[in-house]
Amino acid sequence: MKARTFYSSARGRNSGSAGRAKGFSFQKRLVSESSSSPDNNCHQVVKQRGSQHQSLRAVDLSTDQNVSVVLDELLRQCDASDAAAALVPWFCDALPSSKSRKDYFADLSAFFAFMRESDIHPFDVTGDHVRLYKEAMLQSGKKAGTVARALSVLRGTYQQFGKKSFVAWDIVSDIQAVTSPRVDKNTTPALSEKEAIALLEAPDISTPLGMRDQALLFVYFKTACRSSAIAKAKVGDLERTDTDWYLVVTEKGNRTRRLALLESAPFVLRWIERAEIQNDPLAPLFPALDRDRKTPTTRHLAGRTILYTIKKYARQVGLEVDRLDRRGICTHSLRKTALNNALKHGAKIEQVQQWAGHQDIRTTQEYIEYHAKDAETAARFNQIRPKNA
Repeated sequence: MKARTFYSSARGRNSGSAGRAKGFSFQKRLVSESSSSPDNNCHQVVKQRGSQHQSLRAVDLSTDQNVSVVLDELLRQCDASDAAAALVPWFCDALPSSKSRKDYFADLSAFFAFMRESDIHPFDVTGDHVRLYKEAMLQSGKKAGTVARALSVLRGTYQQFGKKSFVAWDIVSDIQAVTSPRVDKNTTPALSEKEAIALLEAPDISTPLGMRDQALLFVYFKTACRSSAIAKAKVGDLERTDTDWYLVVTEKGNRTRRLALLESAPFVLRWIERAEIQNDPLAPLFPALDRDRKTPTTRHLAGRTILYTIKKYARQVGLEVDRLDRRGICTHSLRKTALNNALKHGAKIEQVQQWAGHQDIRTTQEYIEYHAKDAETAARFNQIRPKNA
């Protein structure tokens, strides 16, 4: 049977010598290209395909309808347009976040583009193709986390293809068996309590910018929220009971949570009064400021602006912001700092799990920073000793 390419309409499978020859050719080209230059990576293929791919990657994926259009266009270019319907429900249900959708779509686009360069149709992909692609990504300098995410995308994609009988289940199982590279977790640096307090006191609160930034940092430490949740918060998300103030946030999976502001509440209230947005429920709680660095705009702070703000004040108080070949101080550092500080002062890990919004306690455990003295502290709780000890 003739091997099918992206440009043929046949529905056959690669088999016999033709399939083996194509696979061998693909392996030689993939290894050769990935090792020839550190700048030659799998994502470059997408860029080389012209403006059509570039425009697809820029498409807004915030709605299910847009996702359907984009996936249909991508798979139509791969001569597999009938497969788009198999991916849309999974893509939308598993990825409520627009950012996650963009990342997954970029991974899927890069893989299909690379397969197309080798004349391998999406339905003819095997586990060996995915293994070679994994090796190419690693050799091109992709981080382990990036490679692991791409492999997760491919496993999910081919599971959906298998359910719709586009790909045989033994092939799906082989693709599922491709292992991800080991990803080091818990690498985000946390701050000590002393460093966190210094960071919190760094902004000049005599200015609107400094008042906003201090309130922002304090809310991070008191809610342990993810960056995107705080960035999207509005004045109307503030709620008050008889004694306390709360912030209602929308986090991963579109889950709504109500978190106590505690000691940060007066700082937030002082800020919105200074900005004169206390009576505008739709105003961003922490808006971008105009060029005069005083007047609040109607724009929410961008994630990169919040990251820049944290790094700026960290440098200002003498913290080591960037670390060679490792994650430096970032927005996630504040969340990790808050959770570890609570544990250090006696909170139970189950309580911290609820505070962090983790569905699995093992996720919370990954946030914990362990120290050599922890073993000695634990040993002192041991009550096994002779009577004369």
